[in-house]
Amino acid sequence: MSTLFDVAHDKIMDRIEILKVLMPERTKQISLAWSILRKTHLSEDAYQDMLARVFENSDIFEGPQHVRDWSWKVLRNRCYEMIRKKKYQAALLDDSILELVDSELERRGTADMPLRAEALRACLEGLSERSRETIRMRYFEGLPGNRVAEKLGRKPETVYKALQRIYVTLAQCIQKKMAALEMGDTLS
Repeated sequence: MSTLFDVAHDKIMDRIEILKVLMPERTKQISLAWSILRKTHLSEDAYQDMLARVFENSDIFEGPQHVRDWSWKVLRNRCYEMIRKKKYQAALLDDSILELVDSELERRGTADMPLRAEALRACLEGLSERSRETIRMRYFEGLPGNRVAEKLGRKPETVYKALQRIYVTLAQCIQKKMAALEMGDTLS
């Protein structure tokens, strides 16, 4: 005969079950953290903090989807908290922008994240070598815009304008690739 404790215990997800749910999400979640924080080590820190919170609250989850959804919200909130506490100074992200990003992420969901990441990769390959170098220094090396300008021998204003053009180009490219996918095409 099972006791109330046994029934309750059967419903609690253990760490292994939680990890089985979250490990396939790891790359996407760290990518999200990086897109907010723009620093690899801080993205990893935010991800680790999220895992700790999930494990601390393992008794509240009603199943794998609940864990998955909750982990994404905790991760976004942790990234925003890191920015707000000035542990990390993000450029151009005030509370109103963070709220817009958060509502967009809530609306969009995560189902198409791998496709969007693949579309971004394809679009980055389509950029000129100079544009890819600018993106690499700014986002993969995490250099501030003025350091990128210095390394490229250009004025900071020129680099900021170039980055704006690159953003627009990438956004349009990703939209076209995602629309093509919806029509049955491939990402190529």
